[in-house]
Amino acid sequence: MKRILIIATLIIMSLQTMAQRGGEPNWISIAGKVGFGTSIMLSEQISDDENVTANYLSPAFSIGGRLGVVFVDKIGVSVEYLASNFQNKYEVKMPLLNQKNNTNLRFKSGDILILARYTGEYGFYAEIGPKITSAKTIQYEVESGPTFDLTNCFNGKFNSIVFGFGYAVVNADRVQVSLGARVAYCSKNIIKQTSGLERTGFEKYMAMEMKPFSAQIMVDINYHFARFGSATCDKQKIIFFK
Repeated sequence: MKRILIIATLIIMSLQTMAQRGGEPNWISIAGKVGFGTSIMLSEQISDDENVTANYLSPAFSIGGRLGVVFVDKIGVSVEYLASNFQNKYEVKMPLLNQKNNTNLRFKSGDILILARYTGEYGFYAEIGPKITSAKTIQYEVESGPTFDLTNCFNGKFNSIVFGFGYAVVNADRVQVSLGARVAYCSKNIIKQTSGLERTGFEKYMAMEMKPFSAQIMVDINYHFARFGSATCDKQKIIFFK
């Protein structure tokens, strides 16, 4: 949370500097966000294993908020914090035992996103930027069986690239309700060590890699609560709406 406040302060200071140079008003907004979609732990080892079938419709859920500023020409920057639950479900066959297990690799994380955002005519928007993920818990659940804590097997922090777009389905004077789509991809292996993967079905791989991918439908309620305007002596200040 401290990191978010520092970044938000820097954004507002940058906005104030731009506002002092003149131009159109600069808007400041807050938003509540929720997202639902699918997540995949991309792995070449698993995809090549005929005894393991990954479910590419494993649910992903995120909820959080955003602080954003819009400069001139409809270009803005936003900082988000999301509490997320990502997972990948598998069907694991065990030919020697003539049986199979349904399993689930579940991630709970806190995500910080710093996004450049363009807002066009009629409420269309597009956004791109990095996502910093801090893994809180990582568990491997076996249906009707034990649950294994794998948090120490994965990197506690990893970065992804995020791209999204959407449209304001409600576009009032200061309130917007937007519906959009967003994808996130981490290009680096997030497994730190294979030691500890025993009895999960993954310990058989000599070199194990996983790269998270997610795709979500995002809904956010955005409220413009202030802007930069002229004060006395040609100075700029934040003007809060009443």
